Amino acid sequence: MLTKREALVGASHQRKATMRMSPDNTRNEDNTLSFVLVSNDNGGMRYDWWSGESYEEVLDVRGASFGSLNTFFKDHDRSVDSAIGRVKNVREEGGTIIGDVVFGSGEAEQSIYRKYAEGILTDVSIGYRINKYEVEEREGQHDIVTVTDYDIQELSAVGIGFDAGAKKREAEDADADIEARVAALEAQFGIN
Repeated sequence: MLTKREALVGASHQRKATMRMSPDNTRNEDNTLSFVLVSNDNGGMRYDWWSGESYEEVLDVRGASFGSLNTFFKDHDRSVDSAIGRVKNVREEGGTIIGDVVFGSGEAEQSIYRKYAEGILTDVSIGYRINKYEVEEREGQHDIVTVTDYDIQELSAVGIGFDAGAKKREAEDADADIEARVAALEAQFGIN
């Protein structure tokens, strides 16, 4: 008999995030766009079919593994015909996981690229496998399940995002990120 939430380990899950455009994303000659895969404020409600209860799931950015993440799909359809791009340069940056997608050169791929570049689409979604998690049980409230170790297995173009903390990255957001990093380095090295 499985205990509460024990069935989460090893199960594949899907979660949506939102595109973060950097200032150089607007007219990109190499068909590459940057996306937030997991934001630092990514909690969302899930349903545990084994216990019959809802809970809030949070992905710990530090627990992500993304070494096998290579292909960008359409709508979580992992078929050859739904492969629309290549994922590269996945990294942790400012408490988020960001990756770059190089879109394919075919008309279908370019159509989706243009929808992102023009702001018609903003969201992406990850598929991931949970390896470890911690449960914070709260009296009279939904439990919080923090996923502390997980493998991001795929990235997909989707219409609506799950991760409310990941928003479209505008030029001022990129400037704020840079300013925050500079301030942190100045504080670390005692520079005024």
